[in-house]
Amino acid sequence: MHRLSIGDWRCSVRHWGLLCIAHSWCLLIRHLRSCLHDLRLLEDFNWLAHSHWLLNDCNWSSSSSARHDLSEVVWGVCEHEYYENVVPAPDEPLFDGQVIDRPIEFNETHLFYYENYNVTTMNQHDRYRKLIFSLEPCEGVVYMFVRKTRPCWPNPYSCISVTPDQEMRKSTCDWTHFMSEIDGSTDGAPTFYEVPLSATRYYVAIFAATKASYRLTVLADIGAMPRPGHSGRLEARQEDELVLTLTWHPSNFAPIGVSEVKHYYVYSSMLIQGDVRSNSNVFLRPDKVLNTACGITLNTGREYATITPDQCGEVCQASITGVMTDKRYAFNVIVESMRGFKVAYGGLIIQTNWKVVTQATNDQALKVICAVAGSVLGIVIIGYVWLLKLYN
Repeated sequence: MHRLSIGDWRCSVRHWGLLCIAHSWCLLIRHLRSCLHDLRLLEDFNWLAHSHWLLNDCNWSSSSSARHDLSEVVWGVCEHEYYENVVPAPDEPLFDGQVIDRPIEFNETHLFYYENYNVTTMNQHDRYRKLIFSLEPCEGVVYMFVRKTRPCWPNPYSCISVTPDQEMRKSTCDWTHFMSEIDGSTDGAPTFYEVPLSATRYYVAIFAATKASYRLTVLADIGAMPRPGHSGRLEARQEDELVLTLTWHPSNFAPIGVSEVKHYYVYSSMLIQGDVRSNSNVFLRPDKVLNTACGITLNTGREYATITPDQCGEVCQASITGVMTDKRYAFNVIVESMRGFKVAYGGLIIQTNWKVVTQATNDQALKVICAVAGSVLGIVIIGYVWLLKLYN
């Protein structure tokens, strides 16, 4: 039978007609894909590329590249998921409350997906039927992109490029419903979203603008996540030359009754001369993150003190001893719930400036005071002698 050579595909005319039909079917599915709830239809179709009756008398069975080319036609609408620097999603979805700790390379993307078919959760009041997405940079700069209901996964490369001489940032990304701020203003800060639980599937992409490590948490049981009181604000007061008192408001939970505070962990770190904040939104900077639970642990080693909830009243306090005079210190607190979820407060930088005063004023002022006092005393004595002589 006469054969046609198309690239490295050598198929019969009879089977080339079948290939055209398959190709048309691919294009049809490509347009309908946005209406699919999941990938089952496409998975059912994928057998076409491996069917023996289609591969008969063709060399596809011996050419993996040819099969890959056809696969790209089928999946071409989501081709960004197959880039070399994209790590595919695990076979199993994230379970509710799962915490992912991972390193990630520069310009790399990690894919995940989350499913929730819990009827009890779905039947909750709108106020509590929500989903928390929390991305904490432990070190470096990472961004989160989320799409709900159906694929493709979000495509970070459609809106950000960190390749030298090709830098680019856009405000919107393909296949994305919500995402981190990527304009650089919050690099090194955590991303926290609490959104209505309006879908059963969510597709998550984590992109690294630098070599980094991160912690990802997806949680529908939102009452298990502690929420730092007073928006995470800390206060510090120097009580003595070597003593500071750190104060914060207790954490709360919404809805109440799901969990409660287990511990507060107090962290203290003396800053060196080059430790400055990159901007007001970040504490401290991307290569030294001090306002995420994993970043604090990474950069301080261990907690200074542990405070239990029964030690708190309207406020919680911790006494920090051994501080050095005229030094800058960074302080922060991590709250842990009984369910094991940890959240960092906002952090605080303070410079100690304790001076022991041994005299009321400086030496020059004392000399002037003594001179004036001596003159007045001399005038009084002379006047007293003159009066004695006058009335003698």
